[in-house]
Amino acid sequence: MISPPQIRSFATLLTLPALLALGQTNSQPKKQPPAPKPIRLGTPGAPPSAQTPQVNIGTPARQAAPGTATQQPQRVLTQSFPVAPKTAVPKPAAPKPAAIASTTPAAAPTAPIAHPRPAFKPPTASTPAGAVNRNVIVLDPAHGGVDSGSRIGDNILEKDVALALAFRLRSLLTARGFNVILTRDSDNLTPDTAPPAGTAPPSATLALDDRAGIANHARSSACLLLHATGSGIGVHLYNSELAPAPEEAEQLPWLTAQAAWVPQSEKLEKALATALTRAHIPLVVSSASVRPVDSLTCPALVLELAPRTSDPATINDGSYQQRIAEAIATSLIFWQNQVQPPTRASDSAKTAAPETKVVPR
Repeated sequence: MISPPQIRSFATLLTLPALLALGQTNSQPKKQPPAPKPIRLGTPGAPPSAQTPQVNIGTPARQAAPGTATQQPQRVLTQSFPVAPKTAVPKPAAPKPAAIASTTPAAAPTAPIAHPRPAFKPPTASTPAGAVNRNVIVLDPAHGGVDSGSRIGDNILEKDVALALAFRLRSLLTARGFNVILTRDSDNLTPDTAPPAGTAPPSATLALDDRAGIANHARSSACLLLHATGSGIGVHLYNSELAPAPEEAEQLPWLTAQAAWVPQSEKLEKALATALTRAHIPLVVSSASVRPVDSLTCPALVLELAPRTSDPATINDGSYQQRIAEAIATSLIFWQNQVQPPTRASDSAKTAAPETKVVPR
């Protein structure tokens, strides 16, 4: 039987080799781990995959010249790291609005109008009798139809020259915002159908009284009666020979209705004469009672166009007519703010009558 002391001796013998090995290990000097390699900032590490794009942040600082500085060159942090490639994300298409069914049938296309005429709105009953439509101009190309007027040269008719000048004036005045009324816009004044058998043929020209009625109904700020002549050169302006009347009567005599407007017609004549003189157009200013100027209830003038030179054919010179039309159109722009209707007899009677006061009892 083994006693306890023997057991302890046996355990000591078993642990003795392990103690000896531990002592040898402690007696040997410890090996130092290898020093890590210095890594400079800015040098990339292991190269990334060739399939992944690289992004560099920062740029290296500028190096000092050799031999001029002793301190270490500084570098800005540069780092390479993989960045996932950008993929375009398609934007969702905006939903199209639903078509709304229309119950109105589509209008059929119409042919364009070559020369549209401005619409004229006649004055209403609420317009005062003595008022003036400042943006309305009446142009009366004289003659027309079987009435050819005077003959200028061998083959030039007065009616054709007057209508050509009217077209130029209408184009310029319309472009400047005026409402232009032509008493005629063509030479064909005869009806399209033949008259009934046994009746007299209708007149192939517009009566002078009809022309005056058109101008008086429009209450225009100016009315120009356009004529042409082969005598002289330049432009001839005529106003009415009637003596100026101090006021406009309630009942106007037809053949002397212009009398109350003569002062305004004279002012219009001076305005046009100034503009034509500035345009270097030879000018003659006078007075003449050419019908229907005496029956007009607006500032009215007779404008007679003569040739540019002694040659009658120069009356159809396009640049010559255009220069005259531009001078007249420019003058009428200023005139529309200067025209003043004459005083009516009824208005002056109201002003002269003393006011009666009613005293309550």
